[in-house]
Amino acid sequence: MSEPYTLAEIAERDKGRCGLCGGRVAMKQKVPHPKAPTIDHVVPVSEGGDDTRANVQLAHFVCNSVKGPRGSQQLALIG
Repeated sequence: MSEPYTLAEIAERDKGRCGLCGGRVAMKQKVPHPKAPTIDHVVPVSEGGDDTRANVQLAHFVCNSVKGPRGSQQLALIG
């Protein structure tokens, strides 16, 4: 399942905070800047997660890159 959404909508909903580390996301930065905004799928699409607002969160580029396609439990083991 998928639904349309924008990075700006998700950033506003998440109050500009990374869903993985809780830090402020630098909304004016562009990837590959570590604090640039990206969309993270809480349950990765590769693991059956939907591309919907309910399954995405704002994340720093670096946090999302470290998490990769493994899911957020793996990030807790690293950090």
